[in-house]
Amino acid sequence: MEVHPLPGFFEPFSALTHLGGAVVFAALTIPLLGRARGDSRRVALFAVYAFACVLLLTMSGVFHMLPEPSAERELLGRLDKAAIFVLIAGTHTPVQGLFFRGIARWGVLLAMWLVAAAGITLFTIFYDRLPLALCTGVYLLLGWIASISGLIVWRRIGTTQVALLLAGGLAYSIGALLLGLDWPTLHPGAFGAHELWHVAVLTGVSLHWAFLFRNARLPMNENEAAGAASAQTELREQPG
Repeated sequence: MEVHPLPGFFEPFSALTHLGGAVVFAALTIPLLGRARGDSRRVALFAVYAFACVLLLTMSGVFHMLPEPSAERELLGRLDKAAIFVLIAGTHTPVQGLFFRGIARWGVLLAMWLVAAAGITLFTIFYDRLPLALCTGVYLLLGWIASISGLIVWRRIGTTQVALLLAGGLAYSIGALLLGLDWPTLHPGAFGAHELWHVAVLTGVSLHWAFLFRNARLPMNENEAAGAASAQTELREQPG
């Protein structure tokens, strides 16, 4: 769908929503990292996530400001696609770090970032030679690999505690599906599948941010984790 530009904004809705989101989540990084204080490893995990969110929204927002065709837009397009891989791996980083131990923590994180690095390399080099459906499919595949850990966390802490995490993944998946189908067009020239994808991204980031903020004080060592797990079990078993 061809979008009607505004002065300075080639794709107005996409640019303004993601630039606005970048500003909001940059500001929210301060209380998020403040809540994670007490363990430098935990703060580092959350810093990776916050950086990934702000990076993606910034690259996306600037990319959609620029007119096509232009060398600047092509460069930002490559960075935008790379930032999606960073966001997927960055979202997975604190989840894997908080809820897993040993090789299940660091080994899986290493594998996730290696896959993300491979994706970044592939899609930045062959940026304009790969179909949108392939790009979307690879993003979904990487995201659903990460969801395996989400399902394990679900079994451990229950539906209520993990609902925000699952809902965020569902938001991304629905948005990616609509983007891949290039459907629907709700307002020709202004709002279609691509704009819905941008709404889905903001929704997914918001839900995952809320989930991580809620769990930002979880301990990262074995003894404290056992106590926290016991407390969570008792909380779920309480009536009402």
